Amino acid sequence: MKYFFTIALIFLGACTSAPVPGPNGDPATVVPTLNVDRGNPQLYAFQFTPEKADRQATEALNTQLAFLDTRVAPRGKLVVYLHGAGSFEVCGSREHGVMLSRLGFHVFSPCYRSDYGVQNCGDDIAGCRLEAFEGKDRHPFINITRANSIEGRVVAGLRLMQQLNPAGDWQFFLDGDEPRWDKIIISGISHGASTAGVIGKNRSVDRVVMLSGPFDTGQAWLTAPSQTPLDRFFGFTHADDRQHPGHLEAFAQMGLPGAPVLIDTAEPPFAGTHRLVSRAPTDNAHRAMEASAPSPRDGDNYVYEPVWRYLYGAMQDE
Repeated sequence: MKYFFTIALIFLGACTSAPVPGPNGDPATVVPTLNVDRGNPQLYAFQFTPEKADRQATEALNTQLAFLDTRVAPRGKLVVYLHGAGSFEVCGSREHGVMLSRLGFHVFSPCYRSDYGVQNCGDDIAGCRLEAFEGKDRHPFINITRANSIEGRVVAGLRLMQQLNPAGDWQFFLDGDEPRWDKIIISGISHGASTAGVIGKNRSVDRVVMLSGPFDTGQAWLTAPSQTPLDRFFGFTHADDRQHPGHLEAFAQMGLPGAPVLIDTAEPPFAGTHRLVSRAPTDNAHRAMEASAPSPRDGDNYVYEPVWRYLYGAMQDE
C-alpha cells in the first residue's frame, strides 16, 4: 500500500530536559521540556499510513494525520483524535486537526480498529474498546495486536513524526515505549468519543473531550473508578442527533460536572459545565460536533470554535 506525507520544511530540534531538585535533598529528577523550533512559522501537515511507522501494522491501514502550527506558541500538549466506527480512507477530520493546531496543540489522528460492531461485545463493550486501545487480550470477540492498537499507533506515529519533523519535538510526548499520557488530551467523535472515555478511565490523561458520544448507555465502565479525575471529562452533543438522549444519559451516569447547557444562547465558559448541548441548524447533527463540512459556520468561521476552545482547555491561557 502506498503512503504519503507532506513536509513544509524540517529544522533540527530536540526534546531537552531540566533538572528538578527532589524534596529533603533527594537527587534531582530530570523533567523533559518541549523545544519546538519556530524559526520558520507555518502550518505543518503530515499524512502517512500505519505501516510506514510500524512494519508490524497489518490492519486499519488507511491514512493517518498529524498537524503542528508553529505560527502560534505551542501548548506542550498533544491531542490524539479518534475517528468514529467503520473504516475510513482518511482517519479523522482534517479540518478539526487544523483547527486544533491553530490553538497551539500538536495533533495526531491514528487509524485503529473500530469496525467490530459494539453490539457484538455484549455487556463488556469496554473490553472491546480496551483491546482496541491497548492491543492486549480483553475480549473474546476480537483479536487486536499491539501494532494495530491505538496506543501502539500513537507510539509508532510519534517516533515517525520525530524523524519527519524533528523541529516539532514530537518525542516530548513519549516516555520510553509509552505515551506521556499526562501531556495528552484524548478526544474523539461518536465511537471514538466512547473509546476516549474508556481510555480516560484507564489512563491518567490531561483531558478527555467526547464529541457526539459516549453512547454506551448502561455499560459498567461509565460508573467505574477513573484514573483521570472526572472534572477533566467534557462532552458535546447536538439535540437533533438521534443518539442525543443516550449521550445525556451517559454524561449523567459518568457524573460529569454541571448540568446540560445550551451553548447557542450562552457565552464561554458556559457556567463551567462539562455537558454541552447545541441546537444550531445543520444537515448532519452527529458529525457537526467536530470541525467538518456539517459543522455550522458564520461566514468563514466555525460557530463552535469558542466551544472547542473551552472543551480543549485553550481558554485557560487567554
